Amino acid sequence: MLEPISLYQEPISVSKAEQHAQLASTRPEHVQVGLGLSRWNEAFWVATEAILAHRLRSSLTVIGIVIGVAVVTFVAALLEGAESFVRRSAEGLGPGVVRVDKAAFQDFIGDGQAFAEALAKRPDLTIDDLVALRQRIGDRLEVGAQVDAALPVQRGNRSLDGIAVQGVTANAAALVSIKVASGRDLTDLDDQYRRAVCLIGADVADYLFPDRDSLGQRIKVGAAEYEVIGIAAPRGSSFGASQDSFIQIPLGTYAKVFGERSRSIGLLLKAKPGTELSSEEVEDLARFGLRLVRRLQPGAADNFSLTTAKSVEAVAGRLTSVVALVLYPLTAIALAVGGIVVMNMMLASVTERTREIGIRLAIGARRRDILAQFLIESTLLTLVGGAVGALSAMGLVWIAAKIANFPLAVPLWALATAVLVSIVVGLVFGVVPARRASKLNPIEALRKE
Repeated sequence: MLEPISLYQEPISVSKAEQHAQLASTRPEHVQVGLGLSRWNEAFWVATEAILAHRLRSSLTVIGIVIGVAVVTFVAALLEGAESFVRRSAEGLGPGVVRVDKAAFQDFIGDGQAFAEALAKRPDLTIDDLVALRQRIGDRLEVGAQVDAALPVQRGNRSLDGIAVQGVTANAAALVSIKVASGRDLTDLDDQYRRAVCLIGADVADYLFPDRDSLGQRIKVGAAEYEVIGIAAPRGSSFGASQDSFIQIPLGTYAKVFGERSRSIGLLLKAKPGTELSSEEVEDLARFGLRLVRRLQPGAADNFSLTTAKSVEAVAGRLTSVVALVLYPLTAIALAVGGIVVMNMMLASVTERTREIGIRLAIGARRRDILAQFLIESTLLTLVGGAVGALSAMGLVWIAAKIANFPLAVPLWALATAVLVSIVVGLVFGVVPARRASKLNPIEALRKE
């Protein structure tokens, strides 16, 4: 007997997501219990189907997350590289070395005017201070000196501009961690007799003498000529700046050419072998000795600055912390904007998929299943955005390191944080759409076309 045909029956289009929902409801209960995580698996696959069904919209949605995570990760790499640069610079002093200058920037953090006033008003450190300090504490500390200038260097038709020319005492090489690769180091006799000799860095030797040995050859530094007696071992580059573009001449020769009081010198102090002084004791002894030399009264402020590797690293740590407090919140704005975009897309998705949600609720899905489905969907979007953003940041860091010759690398904690933050953004900004979807009335939802 033929079944009567209803004239009012309409075809119902069922999406893939709805098919997943119906399939989940028709499974035997013991199968679902056997799987254990079947509801979570079903929510995951429904969310994945929804994302893949709108590839373009999903791709555009996660761009904000990609940008935010990439910027945060890149900033972390820059700050890590800056700290690495400072540590390398501090290591240049040598272990246990204290440097005394007329004024040091780290003593005036946040007060540039006070730093400029100190440079203008404090007395220069001179060779007389060096001699007097050696007489006072030379039995316990190795005392050396260094003064810097930037001068052109020339040999034949080859020339270099702005090379760091250092007037140093004979013991300065040991105090600033410079080793001689060939030839000999500067000696006390070179300093005493003010000989026109020099020790050159590896980059200077390679450029001025590309096809021959530089030892015994003469080069022009400024307006004077010097004989090359030694070549320093290569030290590489730091943040794109070569550490091998320098020339050292005896301090006495520097004073003869430029004048003994042409500029303030820097004093370098280190405990002598066998004294077993800590770096703090070396610092205290250097301060005590120089205060005696300058006849400063008890209670009077120092008119000089002391610098150690630890003090440089401490100042660098404070500076990078301040920069991080400013930059990270700014870069987090991009993540917040990306999260808002994700939330708007999910709200639109809830509106579009009202009928699907009604079908799921009508055939047995629990409200927490709907909540889980949309939370998983938003989290998947942000997680993909976080992964792509982290990979993009790694690529940008690699390119920057190659172009600028910076020692940059993405720290592992930044990658882990990027993934974690992207998950949190997905959960936080997915709550509102997910709650709205889970609270839909099944009857009203089924009426939605």
